[in-house]
Amino acid sequence: MLDVGGSRLAYESSGNGTPLLFIHAAIADSRMWNREMEVFSADHRVVRFDLRGYGGSTPSTGPFSCVKDIRALVSHLHLGRPFIVGCSMGGGFAVEYALAHPDEVSGLLLAAPGLGGTPYEAFSKDEMPAFEYDDKKSSEIASAWSNGKPSEAMELLRQLWCSALTGSSRELFMEMVKKNAEEVFNDRSFRQMESRPPSYNRLSSISVPTTVLVGDRDNPSSVPFANLVAGGIAGARLVTVKGADHLINMSRPKDFETELRLALDRAK
Repeated sequence: MLDVGGSRLAYESSGNGTPLLFIHAAIADSRMWNREMEVFSADHRVVRFDLRGYGGSTPSTGPFSCVKDIRALVSHLHLGRPFIVGCSMGGGFAVEYALAHPDEVSGLLLAAPGLGGTPYEAFSKDEMPAFEYDDKKSSEIASAWSNGKPSEAMELLRQLWCSALTGSSRELFMEMVKKNAEEVFNDRSFRQMESRPPSYNRLSSISVPTTVLVGDRDNPSSVPFANLVAGGIAGARLVTVKGADHLINMSRPKDFETELRLALDRAK
């Protein structure tokens, strides 16, 4: 556990070598990286942690910054210039960290990244139907949750974001959503997050090797964000992973491993 401004972050570190830091999605917790911890710790120092209020980390007790939390963890563990892997919202935080600390990142792999504060004006008219679909489905999820139907809300969430998950991966996803329901559905901690400048219009200042992944079975609104991020970072590689949903590493683990190893090679 690491004390950060009134809260405690739960983290895990394993292996030796080039540091790899994993940041989870807002619909999961650090357990989404179970396979990656085992596979990549054979030749890397692998670190994962729970964002405030998720998993083993305590909820926020006041205004906070996820970038500052990440910086505190990097410093505490002496990670130097880690290669950062972020999924969804975690990808957005990875981008923000790279913008705030450009000399402390060796590379990025962003899986279905989101960018908080991005206005609709940043996207084309052709991309608007994807956001309209997301708004409609998200409203249905919020309605089910507020009407005291948690099982329905969680199933609708799975259908929107994680339709490709099967077997134990699907079970783990549902366990994570249930465990973190106060954050997933109520933004218990993130509604206290400090306001921060948007990052969509500063992407060109990121110079580290970057790979952006998006699944062809993800929520359609993930595609415009993937295109925006990949198009804004010079030399970024954009890959569509067939058969993958929002949690690409869980729905297509071998494909994710292949892309991460290629990304790590590019960052050497």
